[in-house]
Amino acid sequence: MKRSLLPYILISAALVLLASAPGAGPGDLTLFDAPRGAWLGTLRIDAPVEVLAEEDGWRRIRLEAWVPVSSAGAAPSGATIRGVLTAEGDGPAGSSLIVLLASDLEAMDRDHARAGAECAARLAGIDARISSLGEDARRALNSSDNFREAATRSDHVKQELSAAQTERREALSDCRGTAEKIFQRHAVERTISNDQGSYEFLDIPPGRYRVIAIRTAAPSLAWSLDCSIEGGGMTVLDPAEHSSPVRPFWGLK
Repeated sequence: MKRSLLPYILISAALVLLASAPGAGPGDLTLFDAPRGAWLGTLRIDAPVEVLAEEDGWRRIRLEAWVPVSSAGAAPSGATIRGVLTAEGDGPAGSSLIVLLASDLEAMDRDHARAGAECAARLAGIDARISSLGEDARRALNSSDNFREAATRSDHVKQELSAAQTERREALSDCRGTAEKIFQRHAVERTISNDQGSYEFLDIPPGRYRVIAIRTAAPSLAWSLDCSIEGGGMTVLDPAEHSSPVRPFWGLK
């Protein structure tokens, strides 16, 4: 059967690097249907596209591509997953966040637990050092009858304490980044929440899934909801009913 060339498709796309996208290579592009819109898919970074416009950090591109006849126009047969990201007393906390739908939960939880244990040990070591330096700082002013000498020692210890506190903040940020990479690696779908924190995944096949969303802006928040899909229809995730026992950042603060 003779194939026909698909017409040009206009897509509003954010050119975002997603090295950890499942099945994608480093530097693949994430495509959205509008600035801060719904997630469409990923595109190889070397794919030929034409940039039509650029505004506020977003580019509108034109892409020419082929799809198999079997996939064109197929009616959705899977389930719809919907939910709302909320934070009590904190307003529309889920606005414009990337929401991940992950599968292969056993493998993901193993990776996540291992990373969490490593992070907890790393932070515990730094916390012990901070505690020790705090005691040293309190003793430093009484370490000599010479006030200038004691003050110099105290200032030196305080500098070490400040450096250790900075190291801890950076270590915690690294650990959270590691968790996000694990979630991205196991994600099978992605979308972006709207201004009310609502999100939706369409045509999801049967299986066990976890919805994960993270807000890195202070105060940082994370959502983790589990669900099982057995057929079509709609599943609305309720934080009280579907909350996952797995904490995205392991409860580390």
